Amino acid sequence: MQDSKLCSRLKAQLTKFTTELCQGLSRPSGKFVGQMLFGIQASQDVKLSNIARSLQEEIPLIKTEDRLSRNLKAVNLETELSLQLATMASQRVITNTVLCLDLSDIRKEYAKKMEYLAPVHDGSTGQVHQGYWLCDITGAEVNGSEIVPLYQKLYSAEAEEFTSENAEILAGVDLVRRYTQGRGIWTVDRGGDRKKLLEPLLDRNERFVIRSTGKRFVINRRNLKSSVVEIGAKCRLRYQARIIKIQDGHEKAYDLRYGVEPIRLVGRNEQLHLVVVTGFGEEPLLLLTNALGGARDSQSLW
Repeated sequence: MQDSKLCSRLKAQLTKFTTELCQGLSRPSGKFVGQMLFGIQASQDVKLSNIARSLQEEIPLIKTEDRLSRNLKAVNLETELSLQLATMASQRVITNTVLCLDLSDIRKEYAKKMEYLAPVHDGSTGQVHQGYWLCDITGAEVNGSEIVPLYQKLYSAEAEEFTSENAEILAGVDLVRRYTQGRGIWTVDRGGDRKKLLEPLLDRNERFVIRSTGKRFVINRRNLKSSVVEIGAKCRLRYQARIIKIQDGHEKAYDLRYGVEPIRLVGRNEQLHLVVVTGFGEEPLLLLTNALGGARDSQSLW
């Protein structure tokens, strides 16, 4: 009885979400999206055979698979859903929501016939394998547990329409910012420490916190050119904090020290800051940001 009630409740929530997500789509397309979302949830899988099986239609399984496969080929489906998802999700983005821009990949090392397979670099292992690149943008609150999917795009360097990785990233940024309208702070790992991403974000007046590789040369407080890692090594770590991280059921304490240095990009006039944090590992955490404004006290840095 309890499982039945839970199932009915989940179906009702999924139906409500699908109805809003599919606004503007034809009825067959909306029905298809609803079936795909239900099938993924029910089967806990993204393979069409398992999604089709979870729908339990009174027709041969292969017919259900063929229909789902045919609908997936709809030319404008991805574009229309991406726009509607950004519209819905942006309503949950407030002034300081973290807009996490994640550059990742999908590994397809056993695939032989999938279109536009391309070599991708696995940042975790350092290996190169066949697959696709992934640009993902997710919203989250610093003190909350809810995450909000805003954008996701799978792309290949071998595809005919591919221009560059930077163009793919900025296309995602521009789509999201069209709806967030200046709300949120972009955060990117070390893959974001590149001129062709930093400067466009500045040109668009977007706030950001980007983890630096340390190799970039910038202008320091004395108006001299220096590398980020050199400035970080000389930064006075005025502030201290302790955080507790729970990992595998065990608590681990980290004693942190942190400080800040004013910097500018070479050839740019905008005031940026380098936030330096030690205590997480052997190397300091180096963060480039324009989100501090004039405040450089302990709380604003934290």
